[in-house]
Formats: sequence, C-alpha cells, structure tokens
Amino acid sequence: MAKRTVGKRRGLGYRLQFFKRPWFRTWLSMTVLAVLMSVVMLTTDNEAVVPAALFYGAAAAPLAFAMATHTRTGFATSVPPSVLLGMFLFGGGISLALGGFFDAEFIRDLNSPEILVVGFIEELAKFLPVLAMALTGRYLAVRSGVALGFATALGFAVLESMSYGLQAALSDGITAAEGTLIGRGLTEPFGHLAWTGLLCALAFTSWQKRGKVTLTAGLVGGYLLVALLHSANDGLLTYESENPVLFLGYLAVAVTSYVLFRLGTRSLTLPTAAAQPQPRPA
Repeated sequence: MAKRTVGKRRGLGYRLQFFKRPWFRTWLSMTVLAVLMSVVMLTTDNEAVVPAALFYGAAAAPLAFAMATHTRTGFATSVPPSVLLGMFLFGGGISLALGGFFDAEFIRDLNSPEILVVGFIEELAKFLPVLAMALTGRYLAVRSGVALGFATALGFAVLESMSYGLQAALSDGITAAEGTLIGRGLTEPFGHLAWTGLLCALAFTSWQKRGKVTLTAGLVGGYLLVALLHSANDGLLTYESENPVLFLGYLAVAVTSYVLFRLGTRSLTLPTAAAQPQPRPA
C-alpha cells in the first residue's frame, strides 16, 4: 500500500511540474504579452502595437513546442545558433514564399477539394531549405536534421499564423485576431513542426547511415506520409463548419501526427538525468 501511495504522489508531483517548465512559462508569457498589446490597442487606438500583438500571438505556441522538444532531445545544440537563426529567418521565409506561390497557382478555391493539395506543396516547400543544407554535407546527423527542420518550420508557422492574424484583424478587429492566433497555437504541436520534424527524422536516419544525401524509401515515404496528414488536417478543418462530426477526424489526424513525430524522434530522447539541468561545479 505504501508503494502505491508513493507512486501516486510522484505521478501527481510530476504533473504539477508542468506549470514550472520553461516552455510553458514561455508560452504563457508570450500569450499574456499578446493580449496586453491588444488591450493597449483597444484602449488607446495606437496601431503601433499591432505587429507586436500578432508576433507574440503567432510565435508563442511554436516556440514553446520547440523548447519542449529541445528539452527532450537536446537537438538545438547540434547546430550552431547562427545556422538555426538563418534557417528560421530565411528558411522559413523562402518556404513560405514557395508555398504561397504554388498554393495560389494550384488552389483557386479553398473550399473545394483542391485544398487537399496544400500538404504536398507546403511540406515540400519547408523541406527544400533543409535539403539544401544537407547537400553541403555538414549536417547529416539525425539530431541536426531535425533541428534544421524545426527552425525552418518554426519560421514558416510564425509567418503563416501572422498572416491569418492580420486578415482577422483587418476584417473583425484585433480581438478576433488574437482569438485566431491563440486557437491556432493550440494545434501547433500537431502541425507544421511535427510534420517537418518527422520528415527530417526519417530522411536523415537514412542519410546519416549512408554518409550522403540520397533518394531513399524513408524520404519518399516520409514525404507522402506528412503531406497526407497535412492535407487531411486542412481538408477536415475546412469542411468542419459544414459537418461538425468532421472535427473528430481533425482531432484524430492531430493526435496521429504528434504520436508519429514522437515515435520518429524517440531515438533522440536524452536519458532522464542528462535531460535535467546539471549544477555547476563549485
């Protein structure tokens, strides 16, 4: 009986630590800042704070998810900070430009079956900057590949969410924009970062073994998998307003995406002791 009690206490204590973790504090702080900027806008009509409100709202969840993944895997230390920053700024920007261009070329009506093409376009667009880095031969380890993919997907996700927030702000006001961004943030762990992270984990697993970039079954299969998950996610979300039952399918795709990402990167999980901050020597 005593052992069971101890086990329950430890389990409860572990769950309560959720509120103490850096990634959660980051998400909460950035979300509060986004809301604060919106309040300033509403009370003063000072539109200078609108970009900050959109940025904090769009970046809160993706950044928190990246931090949580780094805590589990330590992947961000496998690539120089300058490279990660470059992938965030330029990889994310280039992938959004490519995705935006080809989305417009192939998708004329977002409420038509054409929406199912989005995943195939955007997952390829996000992967191309990572592929370009891999072709240099400097970063072929799985941990490095996932870090590069996460940085690119983070930039893509933040910029894309800011565009949705801007559209909502222009049509319905800053309050609607923040509602849109916070709502999107709740799905980020099951979206762009998870899909790109999974694809990179599958591709770089093969490339690390071979020591070079090659066209492999892991790459092709991984791309088709994440593209289908992405397209299913967008399609179900688009038609969910017409048939609420489809929301259950959307949730199923979201959970599946996250579980597959965790399975695909479980080899990167650090030992429990190593994952915790170590005290500095006296």
